[in-house]
Amino acid sequence: GFHLQLDYYHADRMKSLLALCFALAAVAAVRSDCTEGDIRLNGNDSRARDLEPLNSVVAGRVEVCLHGQWGTVCSSGFGVAEGNVTCRQLGYSTRGVIYQPNAPFGEGLGPIHLSSLTCHGTEELLVNCTKSARPVSCTHKQDVGVVCQVPDHSCRNGEVHLIGGGTKNKGTAQVCFYQQYGTICGERLSNSTASVICASLGYSRAGAIAIPHTIYGIGIGPVHNMLCNGTERNITQCLHSTTTSSCPQSSHAAVLCKPTNPACRDGQIRLVNGTSRAVGRVEVCFNGEWGRVCGGGSWDNREANVVCRQLGFMPGNATTQPARYGKGSGVSLLDQVVCHGNETSLLSCTHAQVGSRECTYQQDASATCIDCTEGDIRLNGTDSRARDLEPLNSVVAGRVEVCLHGQWGTVCSSGFGVAEGNVTCRQLGYSTRGVIYQPNAPFGE
Repeated sequence: GFHLQLDYYHADRMKSLLALCFALAAVAAVRSDCTEGDIRLNGNDSRARDLEPLNSVVAGRVEVCLHGQWGTVCSSGFGVAEGNVTCRQLGYSTRGVIYQPNAPFGEGLGPIHLSSLTCHGTEELLVNCTKSARPVSCTHKQDVGVVCQVPDHSCRNGEVHLIGGGTKNKGTAQVCFYQQYGTICGERLSNSTASVICASLGYSRAGAIAIPHTIYGIGIGPVHNMLCNGTERNITQCLHSTTTSSCPQSSHAAVLCKPTNPACRDGQIRLVNGTSRAVGRVEVCFNGEWGRVCGGGSWDNREANVVCRQLGFMPGNATTQPARYGKGSGVSLLDQVVCHGNETSLLSCTHAQVGSRECTYQQDASATCIDCTEGDIRLNGTDSRARDLEPLNSVVAGRVEVCLHGQWGTVCSSGFGVAEGNVTCRQLGYSTRGVIYQPNAPFGE
């Protein structure tokens, strides 16, 4: 009996030792993921890809190794000094470092290791900076990113790129001076300067638009004030000076060039994201591309009536509920639109210069037009059932739709019978003989 108890004792001890070994192995596996204090730039979203053409920068979400695990850094309290320490530790230049809050390179995973950092800017490691005794509460939506300059990289003076816009013909303007890419301050930027930039990129000078504020993300490197008259062959022939702190990050200029293959005809308008073709958010074609219309305080029924008339509908109403039909994307092409109500097109109304003011997506203009006469009915639907009846030639068929409150809608089959079918065909001008009604969406929903 004693030996049996001893065997059970040794077996239990062996199980405990094995469990401890597995736990230590698991900890070792976690801790082998990185070296304490290391940092890296991570994230491969569109913002990182937009910077690739510059070649002279590296960019990404800041991640730091603590307790054997990679984690992110909160943007709260993160500034130029902290950005300089980050880039220096990674072996890059501290010249023209840009820090970007609120997860510009995507949200990270795992813990948020650092927040409320205070660096002098001379520290060798980011973890050597002072951490706040009472760090703020952060989420991954506040993960910080940085853009570092690659040392000893030279670009050719006068080279330009547009980044952040998704296509090569629009974006934040980046220009090379003194073998380094920099940003243009929008406070003095004109369409003349934009035309020189567009010509340098192979686009037409005509239709070039300067956007004085940051809509496609902040730029990199030193900030330049530019003044061109529009006839220069290269951006280096324009007057320019480098500013240090007088240009805020909200004024990093963007440029729109007219695309080689326009997506639409200038002046066209459309309604999108609505419940029918006569309802939705207003978009206008300008410079060969679709863009937003800013409603703001001036947008009312007069402007909506012009939209409806231009689209071939009867006069309607402006929709004042913010972003009722979703948020648009890109730059606001029309702003502060004021119509008398009898204009034949929206561009005929007075409006501010394109891109002259920043407009939030909550101010996107929308309209509700009247697409039909109250009480009208029609037969609609183009599915296979309607086509199957075409060889008979002697019938018309379709889904019953009725106009109420200026909008087409359907009729439920519940309670619909021969009498209702007779009334429908008579109103449409057809015979009531041999009328057939069919429930459950036979001609499509």
